[in-house]
Amino acid sequence: MAVVVKVSTEQLYTKVVSISDSIKVIQQEIANFNGLQQELAKKYWGGDAADYNYLEYSDLTKDMGPVLYGMMNKVNNLNEIAITYDKVEGYNKHAEAGLLPEDFLD
Repeated sequence: MAVVVKVSTEQLYTKVVSISDSIKVIQQEIANFNGLQQELAKKYWGGDAADYNYLEYSDLTKDMGPVLYGMMNKVNNLNEIAITYDKVEGYNKHAEAGLLPEDFLD
């Protein structure tokens, strides 16, 4: 007996949008923080203090770019999976209705 697993593509698409939006918010917050750090450096810090704070900020954020890029790649993969499921579901519906050509699998 075959087991059929159904995946809700709507849920996948919803997750893709939700995660993408969250990643964009994180990127925007990092940019906002960067601007704030630069503004504070100009107004309040000078010399060694400015250099120290800049280096601290750089150390905290240097790995975020690759992490966020990797997360976006995973989101894109989820989107591709959802598209593939939609296509296969469409093929299945056509096959059940006898609308696929005989050489479809060739």
